[in-house]
Amino acid sequence: MIDSEATPASAPADSLVGQRPDQLDVDSVRTRVVRIAVLLPADRHRAWQKQARADLGSIPGVQVDVRRVRVPDRYRPDWSRLERATAILTETPAPSADLQSPGDSRWDAVIDLAGIDSSGVGQGGECEQWSAWRAASRHGVWQPLDAQGIHLAAAWPCHAAISAGLGGELLLVRDRACVLDAVRFFADPDYPRSFQRLYGEVATLLRGVVQELIVAAALSTTTAFVPLPSPTPLRRAVLGLRGKALAWRRRLVARWLSESWMIGVIDAPIQELIETPLASKIRWLGRRGSTHYRADPFGIPGDRHRLYCEVYDYRDGLGRIEAIELDRGDRIVQAEPARLHSSTHLSYPYLFAHDGAVYAIPETSANRRCELYRIEADGEWRPVAVLLDGIAAADASLFVHEGRFWLAYTDLGLGAFDNLCLSYAADLSGPWHPHALHPVKLDHCSSRPAGTPFVHGGTLYRPAQDCSDGYGAAIAINRIEVCTPQRYREQVVRRCRPDPRGPNPHGLHTVSSWGERTLVDGKRYVFNLHELGRKLRCRGWRLPSGAGE
Repeated sequence: MIDSEATPASAPADSLVGQRPDQLDVDSVRTRVVRIAVLLPADRHRAWQKQARADLGSIPGVQVDVRRVRVPDRYRPDWSRLERATAILTETPAPSADLQSPGDSRWDAVIDLAGIDSSGVGQGGECEQWSAWRAASRHGVWQPLDAQGIHLAAAWPCHAAISAGLGGELLLVRDRACVLDAVRFFADPDYPRSFQRLYGEVATLLRGVVQELIVAAALSTTTAFVPLPSPTPLRRAVLGLRGKALAWRRRLVARWLSESWMIGVIDAPIQELIETPLASKIRWLGRRGSTHYRADPFGIPGDRHRLYCEVYDYRDGLGRIEAIELDRGDRIVQAEPARLHSSTHLSYPYLFAHDGAVYAIPETSANRRCELYRIEADGEWRPVAVLLDGIAAADASLFVHEGRFWLAYTDLGLGAFDNLCLSYAADLSGPWHPHALHPVKLDHCSSRPAGTPFVHGGTLYRPAQDCSDGYGAAIAINRIEVCTPQRYREQVVRRCRPDPRGPNPHGLHTVSSWGERTLVDGKRYVFNLHELGRKLRCRGWRLPSGAGE
């Protein structure tokens, strides 16, 4: 991988030299045709079911067979009113109302989008219809369920979590026994407004697991599915009030308070984040300013005293890149604008060394471009290549894994902080190819990049932002288990939270490797007249366009 300094466990960046494209795309020779039966209601289907079936059919290597089945009557007056008012739940008569059974057919998987009767599954008893479909599938019956085990085709799926302000959570469960995959996304506590996102993520949920079958002909180790108890009416009302209170709190903070970030240093390598809590060991650099803040620090490889970071100006709402020099006591002795010419918002100056040169990938999402720069000895930033064009890529972080360059980022067109996207290339300057599962992950607790990927014990780890309690609230360390052009799997192994008694108790959202030390940033909410005045002048109450967005 590429780090601020080479380590014995890192893959050399020049290891791609001389490799042919057919050596890089070994997954392509292992693909096969996967047969999937999609269960839909016999008499009608809804817009989201039709769209999910179409998305499955568009995956190369997938053959979809639609089967019409009998489903329980789920009529509820309160739910039906919402159904009629929501386009994604619009009903369309089925081409045929005939019920269909598996017969002698055999599929790799059966995906139940209709919500067939699964009573008794997991308790030793099953209905006849469920048993027949499970017997016809090599990998069982898959269903999109919420945390309470409510099928997406039933009334009020994910209502408890969304109305409580916890966000949407949708699980793909096999045979009501184990979780194959999950998506978690930010959702407004106003439940009807979250419909489109909830039903639109079914394709994202299904695509990754289906790709596992296409490429590997097997499924990864899964976790047991233990549905949460459904809340009582009183508990549901209390959760709803909690969600509304959290939403109002977020709006009030965004209107009247400002994020004030500071950069800090830890005298320990980034690998120690996996095993040791380091939040209380941060030494914060400089003082909190009234006109600006500093965030997203990245140290120059091989130089213990110089780094780059974002400096955000409250008065104009723009971020810029700043070069900072520290003395032996880690006091800021010089701070000046980076020699990078741009009039748009800049942040997250991701630094790395390659072939004896220092490169940077600043965030330029406002231009919908991701650009690579080489930093010359005199400090000038020379443009080298456009890595991504037409994409608002946030916090792009580069690493090398198994002979490929990888670029991890969040696509702001898909969401501000709950998606992870990947592109890969055989050469640093490209061409860059999007991952087959764009996005590869949807989880507001551990998706958006948060600094330098690193190797520890021969395993690759990736820092990500935990935004479950708000933007940049904490950092999640992910262990990358599979990373190929066709597949991606990672698992959270640790969460790094800010010190509640420290000067920056409200957030951490960048952690970068700096040799044997680690750079971080931390957040405190403050009342700032400069930014409040700018908001009033613009007659807008949006979040600032800097690190808090």
